[in-house]
Amino acid sequence: MARFMTFRNERDKEASYVRQKMKCYWQTYSPSMESMMLSHDALYLNQNEQNEILSYLPNYHGKKVLELGAGIGRFTSKLASVASHVTAVDFMQDYITENQKENQHLGNVTFKCADVTKLDFPAASFDLVFSNWLFMYLSDTENVQVFRKILAWLSPGGYFFLRESCYHQSGNVKRNENPTLYRTPLEYFELLKDVSSDNLGYKIIRSKNILAYIKYHANPNQLCFLTKRVENNELDNRTQYLESQYTIEHIRSMERVYGHNYCSTGGEYATRDFCTRLGLLPGQKVLDVGCGTGGSAIFMARHYGVDVHGVDLSTNMIHIAIERQGKLEPQVKKKIQFEISDILDVEYENDSYDIIYSRDCILHIENKLQLFRKLHRWLRPGGTLFFTDFCMNNSQPSQSFLNYAKTFKCNTLPTIKSHGEALRKVGFQDIETQDLHEEYIKFIETELRAFTATREAFVQDFSQKQFDDISKSWRDKIRWTGEGELTWAAFTAAKN
Repeated sequence: MARFMTFRNERDKEASYVRQKMKCYWQTYSPSMESMMLSHDALYLNQNEQNEILSYLPNYHGKKVLELGAGIGRFTSKLASVASHVTAVDFMQDYITENQKENQHLGNVTFKCADVTKLDFPAASFDLVFSNWLFMYLSDTENVQVFRKILAWLSPGGYFFLRESCYHQSGNVKRNENPTLYRTPLEYFELLKDVSSDNLGYKIIRSKNILAYIKYHANPNQLCFLTKRVENNELDNRTQYLESQYTIEHIRSMERVYGHNYCSTGGEYATRDFCTRLGLLPGQKVLDVGCGTGGSAIFMARHYGVDVHGVDLSTNMIHIAIERQGKLEPQVKKKIQFEISDILDVEYENDSYDIIYSRDCILHIENKLQLFRKLHRWLRPGGTLFFTDFCMNNSQPSQSFLNYAKTFKCNTLPTIKSHGEALRKVGFQDIETQDLHEEYIKFIETELRAFTATREAFVQDFSQKQFDDISKSWRDKIRWTGEGELTWAAFTAAKN
């Protein structure tokens, strides 16, 4: 903690210098799209990212919106065309003046030149606070202060949207100074958590890297975050479980068993087999539900040339996936997008995916009928749903197995039969189920042998307790599967 606070203090000192340099930058260049986006490709990027970003916002029709870092107004007019009123704020007078020239005719926009750190409004003034490339110019302390203010400015249930450059520079305009603080997504999550309490705080609703930058620049490091003002710590049980279970350390320890980039049975070996069965074709669109750290998504994009949209509820899983995506070869990077979201809460376009793929995560979702209805709707006619899952295989399980099942935070594990019935009920056809318990035992026995052989290195990197816990868990699963209590199954279904 002391090291973290020292790091923050050093970055806070740097930020005051940063702000002066950034102000000099904005004063050097005339207000324009290129100077705002710090890119010679601004015209193309603006056209392609605007709709993508706006589509990520909650319904703000007839609502009050605060736009921070409004600049020359490339989002102001769009926001004002839907909202009842927009308050557009920027700290550079030339930019807000240009915005006013372009948009004052709309009649429902208030233009304000102000430093966001000195800004103030009455409580519950806005239903949506929208910011674009702002908080990467503020120190950690300033971010926490402004996040706390925004929490007060939002109406109950209001939303806060922010978009930032993460990890490293994205724009290609030459700069003599580059005073931007390129944080990781996790750092923004931590800063948002810093202002939250048991009674009031932010809940991460969705977060993703922006597809326009991925496709055009092979740049997955433009991140947007949609958060909601919630009271009484409104996290559902599944979210709380994932946040506590899938820490960065736990994920990395699991990858030592399953293989780099994998957190599901069989790692790359199983993925290779399942993808062969699917007959993937270049250009197909795949939705990977519960994508974890991105192993299957990367494998499919690299070896089959498909476009993969990976979704997971774990912020830590997606953080690792995006960080690694940035290090991939450009032709693979361009084919993957990762998103943090609850699959039951999001909506995607109907008939938009050729394949929906999921590995060992549907058991965590209690309302499987709701899930399968969505997946059926999102598949194109002729599309395929494929998933694997852990299932209960005995009507009278032992108490030790029931205790294990409870750790998944669901009432009970599904059965192969119950999954098949649910798929039929929502309209899937050509349903095929396959009991893979023999393959499962082979996989986990192989994983356990390899893991045991690396005990010394694992204990040095993690702990003896973690080694013992993982080893016991694998031995228990071998026993339960051998005794017929647990099974692993594959499901394939079509939308005709």
